[in-house]
Amino acid sequence: MRNSKGLWVLLAAMSGSAVCASVDLSDFDDDLMRGMDDAVKTLDASIGSKDAQAVATDARFIVDGLKWTEGYFSRKGNAEDAVKLAAQGHGLAEEIAAASSQNDFDAAFTAYRSLVKTCRSCHDAYKPPSL
Repeated sequence: MRNSKGLWVLLAAMSGSAVCASVDLSDFDDDLMRGMDDAVKTLDASIGSKDAQAVATDARFIVDGLKWTEGYFSRKGNAEDAVKLAAQGHGLAEEIAAASSQNDFDAAFTAYRSLVKTCRSCHDAYKPPSL
């Protein structure tokens, strides 16, 4: 079982590398992505402390960043999964903001968990190993 898991991880890494190699990311806004990563991390604490204002601020930053990301990958023309994941992510960030504005932090946290998975899926496929 252990060997098959290792093979699966290797194959997944190789397929992610193949995707990265086919998309030139040299003009990608790494600072924006790092900022979104930071905002995703602080969302967890903000949702937990039921700080609707902080949730709204971070969620809006993520929405705007993922809209930019969606446009970026759309222009690349060969990254349909990244476009789909960015759109899904910004929809989830909007859900987080809407739920927190209604003080529904359980719903905000559910959307947050989905957002984290969506981000991870895109990073697994498109994030260059050097970042």
